[in-house]
Amino acid sequence: MSEAPILEVEHVTKTFGGLVAVNDVSLKIPRRMIFAVIGPNGAGKTTFFNLLTGIYKPDKGKILFDGEEITGKDPAWIAARGMARTFQNIRLFGSMTAVENVMVARHVHTKTSYADALLRTPRFHREEKKALERSMELLEYMQLSHRAHELAKNLPYGEQRRLEIARALALEPKLLLLDEPAAGMNPQETEDLQERIVGIRNDLGVTILLIEHDMQLVMSISERIAVLDYGSKILEGTPEEVQNDPRVIEAYLGRGAAEGASS
Repeated sequence: MSEAPILEVEHVTKTFGGLVAVNDVSLKIPRRMIFAVIGPNGAGKTTFFNLLTGIYKPDKGKILFDGEEITGKDPAWIAARGMARTFQNIRLFGSMTAVENVMVARHVHTKTSYADALLRTPRFHREEKKALERSMELLEYMQLSHRAHELAKNLPYGEQRRLEIARALALEPKLLLLDEPAAGMNPQETEDLQERIVGIRNDLGVTILLIEHDMQLVMSISERIAVLDYGSKILEGTPEEVQNDPRVIEAYLGRGAAEGASS
């Protein structure tokens, strides 16, 4: 008997006024897979992520995560159950150090009460020590341990991107959503990121759901890809199937290019 998917999206639709941002999209994402969602600007990709993580509530449809319905649940509730994400626009706490940024997320898993924190009890100190140790491990994993005590806003752009991923990993996610993680990175940073994403899946057993415009990155690491265009899923398949499909070429380059590719 095969494992149930980590994520099931059933006929999800989201409209804003008269605009249909996500239109009747269904997906099933197997556990420990690197799965990408691609499409031209305005295709509805980030809106789709916002539906999964509870920032938006779908008008229609259902979302199940790890066998539990999460449709319209609070983002913190969803995150606590093992879904973490990064954002297209970096959202670090700039005036906190790198390790403090990771520890903020790590506190979801601490076993202290408000009274423990207020009174600085032995349990509080034990939990803080554990959170610091795990945060440092994650910084080392993301090759950032040398930046642990630097302010996040002072880190180079590519390292800020990696810090966001470290912070997301502090939630101990089963599913990690990466929204354009390579945006603004140079080729070497992108190559390093590619290795790290594959490592997260292989080393930690985390399922990866990726939005990305860098097609070389997408095609190199994704095992399956869904293509959105004007909010609708027009195709799902392997990288090879997606690369050679005229509908995808048309979505990105226009009808003339698609006709030329198929002739």
